[in-house]
Amino acid sequence: MTLIIILIVFVLSLALCLVETFLIPGFGICGIISALCAIIGVSMAFSAYGMAVGFAAAAAVLIVGGLLLYWVMHSKRIKRLSLHATIDSSVANDVLSQVKVGDSGVALTRLALVGNARLGEVETEVRSASGFIEEGTPVRVVRINRGEIYVSANPNNI
Repeated sequence: MTLIIILIVFVLSLALCLVETFLIPGFGICGIISALCAIIGVSMAFSAYGMAVGFAAAAAVLIVGGLLLYWVMHSKRIKRLSLHATIDSSVANDVLSQVKVGDSGVALTRLALVGNARLGEVETEVRSASGFIEEGTPVRVVRINRGEIYVSANPNNI
């Protein structure tokens, strides 16, 4: 009778592990109960049948768990659920490749630290490196840092 109960606990552990893997993904309640069932089954095998059977049960749980993990990682369902997109964008975009330090332009909006400016043929968002800059004020690019263009009032064109 004890052997049947131990086998039922192991089958329940395996079934809950499969439910956790395929029906309710994530480390949730089914995964926790599955691990507890495996531990309970191994401890029951140790107490009812001794060390040899207990170690055999523990080895069986580890082997079946490893095979299950291998099977899950190579299953088509996991591949369908996996994200296969690649990131093809970068911080450096077309605007940054056209704007260089020292380029001149004009503020299109009031630069209350951030605003828009026309730098040559390019209209883009810029940051003020020298406080507030009014709309229509000539500006010059003083630095480009982490995809942000910093400008200051251009005293040569005022």
